[in-house]
Amino acid sequence: MSFEIIVITPETDFLKETKVICRLFEVGLKTLHLRKSNASLNELRNYIQHIPKQFHKKIVIHSHYELAKEFNLKGIHLSEKAKKLKFRNNHLKIVSASFHSTKDILKNRRKYEYVLLSPVFDSISKYRYKSNFTSDELTVFLKKTKQHVVALGGIDDKNIKEVKQLNFSGAAALGFIWESKKPVESYKKLVSKSSKPFCRL
Repeated sequence: MSFEIIVITPETDFLKETKVICRLFEVGLKTLHLRKSNASLNELRNYIQHIPKQFHKKIVIHSHYELAKEFNLKGIHLSEKAKKLKFRNNHLKIVSASFHSTKDILKNRRKYEYVLLSPVFDSISKYRYKSNFTSDELTVFLKKTKQHVVALGGIDDKNIKEVKQLNFSGAAALGFIWESKKPVESYKKLVSKSSKPFCRL
């Protein structure tokens, strides 16, 4: 897995959100995590229907997993609670999962395409959601794990180079994108910064 910037949708609706998402796809976004924990099945279905079909294969859904088959989405994401479930439907594409502990990832037996570890930095979108990780701990952990690990929590243009330097497989952005007046430009800034060499002062 080459280093990738993933975007997670905001919990509350953003003005013209699906139009912004389409623009993100147009400028190069490869993976969108559709997380609307309070949305009903029909509300999520309607949301996806407002996104052109050619982009559906780039969407990973966090709930109402049956929509993954209905719209031929990229896959599904398992929350901490959902990881404990045993799925019987073979059509479900288990792509990723969430973890808040490096130890839990190391002892996890199921192989995912990638996992999200959070909060790597203090969260932008969640007040008092502080990081519990040190750079040394993350460096040791990322050398041990066989999983592709994507950093989540507090990702911005100031620390994206460090995320890559630590050897994460990618970074998932939320607050930096959706609390910006220009979400697409913020995404492009992350991509640009992550592609430049990291240099410690």
